[in-house]
Amino acid sequence: MTEGHRQQLTRELLLGYFEEAFTPRSAWQIGMEFEAMGVDAATGVRIPYDGSKASVRSCLKHYLGLRGGDPAYEGENLIGIDSTWGAITLEPGGQVEWSSRPQADLVLLAEQLDAHLRALDTTADALGIRWLGDAMDPDTAIDDVPWMPKARYKILRPYLGSRGRLAHRMMTQTASIQCAFDFEDPGDWRRKFRAAALLAPVAVALFANSSRADGGETGYRSYREAIWRETDPDRCGLPSVVFDPGFGIEAWLEWVLDTPAIFLHRVRGLVPAGGVPFRTLMERTGCKSVGLEDWELHLSAIFTEVRSYSYIEVRSADMQHTPTIMAVPALYTGILYDPQSLGEALELCVGHDRHETWSEAMDSAARLALDGSAGGRSIRELAERVVALALHGLERNPAHAGDAESAGRPLLALAEHRGLDPGAVPEGRS
Repeated sequence: MTEGHRQQLTRELLLGYFEEAFTPRSAWQIGMEFEAMGVDAATGVRIPYDGSKASVRSCLKHYLGLRGGDPAYEGENLIGIDSTWGAITLEPGGQVEWSSRPQADLVLLAEQLDAHLRALDTTADALGIRWLGDAMDPDTAIDDVPWMPKARYKILRPYLGSRGRLAHRMMTQTASIQCAFDFEDPGDWRRKFRAAALLAPVAVALFANSSRADGGETGYRSYREAIWRETDPDRCGLPSVVFDPGFGIEAWLEWVLDTPAIFLHRVRGLVPAGGVPFRTLMERTGCKSVGLEDWELHLSAIFTEVRSYSYIEVRSADMQHTPTIMAVPALYTGILYDPQSLGEALELCVGHDRHETWSEAMDSAARLALDGSAGGRSIRELAERVVALALHGLERNPAHAGDAESAGRPLLALAEHRGLDPGAVPEGRS
């Protein structure tokens, strides 16, 4: 479709974008994204895009040779891979992000992840790369991190840099695990979105793995989370509308429409959108009009703790070490895909269900992790009960767990590492 013949976007059409994604429970799936930061194994220096054996470009080429797929280029620059096993894309500082294909259960998702990690390790061994185990680069100074040659980041870098003092740290020095979930109808969307939002302080604390930067301690257990809170106030954290009693898909749509747009698709590639609300762009006609591809591009620049495309994405977990990576999708699957655990999680988090108390809980979780507080309650106590809810939810839903014992094992391992005892919380007493 040419620029002059885009379908005119309307509020009703964009509301339909979410409504068309309604999925019956029997067809719900789980997706995840996992980011890895590489350094030269001999020097500890972050690998550049090109110019050495231990480079991002070499990594992509070697990975492509191992697993196959369709390479993605911008000009002569190899910037990703797309295949039946998922997709590889590059984050601004050369973080290699793997996106799974959606899977029906956690066991199948874990098999996909294992195959990716094996290929990643084989690639690292061949090229002299070491993957960092933290969600924050602990040693490399911000000025020493290479930037990837992608059009998106040439626009995003100055835009976010003008909006938050830690924006460039977020872009180049952090890594996370994100998970995606289906929804059945407006009520199901609202419950899942709200539960994921209220669970964010618990997730930040439970998965905190980014305490160091610039060769020293930061004073935070999850400095990655602290960085996000000084990236762009227009599109990070969560807007207050999420905590309104009548919050739902339509309220979310209105907020997204009022969020400044960063870039647009054009025949010549990505161009700056000028930071005007997307709602304003929809008023344009002819060759300046915007289409659904611009809408989805806009959604990709919404960086809230929870966001929604045709699925709900949760974004509060630091990148984890290999044994506990699957604890992230296990936690959310056990709660969001089990009606009983979902309802109990909403009740459990009522103490911080206002925007102000939620923000305070997020700050506390970032600084103190499980030693923090949320709405006057111990986050450690909340986390113990949330883990118990997730494990019970997995037991009640073998269709999405695959095997409850296997699916829950990484979550139990993380709980044990954090000194939690979810077995002490009886089912129905959370």
